Amino acid sequence: MKISDIALKIWAAQVVGTISSRAQFHKQFTSKANFLSYIESDTNVNNMVSQLTKEIADNTALDGVICIFDQEFPVINSTVTAKGDRPYLLFYKGDISLLHHLNNNVAVIGHTIPSESIKERERKIVSQLVKKQQVIVSGLAKGCDVIAHEECMRLGGKTIAILPSPIDQVLPKDHVEQAKQIVETGGLLISEYYAPPSNPRFEMAKRFIDRDRLQAMFAKAVILIASYAVHKGDSGARHAMNKALKYKHQTCVMYDEKRDSHVDEMELNKQFVEASSVKVLAKAARKNPAFITIDEIAKYRISSLERVNSTKQDNLF
Repeated sequence: MKISDIALKIWAAQVVGTISSRAQFHKQFTSKANFLSYIESDTNVNNMVSQLTKEIADNTALDGVICIFDQEFPVINSTVTAKGDRPYLLFYKGDISLLHHLNNNVAVIGHTIPSESIKERERKIVSQLVKKQQVIVSGLAKGCDVIAHEECMRLGGKTIAILPSPIDQVLPKDHVEQAKQIVETGGLLISEYYAPPSNPRFEMAKRFIDRDRLQAMFAKAVILIASYAVHKGDSGARHAMNKALKYKHQTCVMYDEKRDSHVDEMELNKQFVEASSVKVLAKAARKNPAFITIDEIAKYRISSLERVNSTKQDNLF
């Protein structure tokens, strides 16, 4: 397993409770030196470092752990201003370099029980994205998520699954084989979690929402395939879309007014369109700025997501 000394110490500090939350970490530890100085004489952290070192010696479920002070940690857009949104430790299996080029990544999301018509339309969108060498990001959930992963792999593309669970405890359990295939085809599994929650009923709901924000954070654009309105069966896709809007990443929806305006599973898409907060996918370029093509998405770049080639600085801000 690949893990730096600093990532191991941050992990240990998280396990023993020295780090209680993302917000607390970013507020208290503004640099690598600051963190190391704080935990230098912390016996609990040092003992946990030794314990984790033994525990991961034979661990094959993970390929590595990276922390915010590592050179290979993904770029976090400066628009992610909430300290509680910014990750500091990630567990992974697969090709971590897929997070080095976020301007190649497009998240494709939606609800868990799409109709056959929606599934077919989604596959066409994913197919076009893969042809443009875009990496498909999603959450490996049932429905639109797993369709995005599977279609991408079927076409020989690379895909990233962001999990709300430890990597060796894939949720949903029905998608264990898809997770394995993602890694085998050169993709990536990523999670903020190494252990299951102590209070599943409370913590899992939060973990799903937290996963949704990473889909928006680790992709230059988010495409909503389909979702019900709030309180009518809506999905985590709403959280991902709202975060993408907040982070000022490109937000898009699959929507045809004549075809979808009275379809319940397209109600959230309709609401975003009526709010004029997103772009609608179009098959061909139009002068109307409310529309965007797959080709335009592929060419789209966010300069603040580009990785700087110089050595990563210790300072977080």
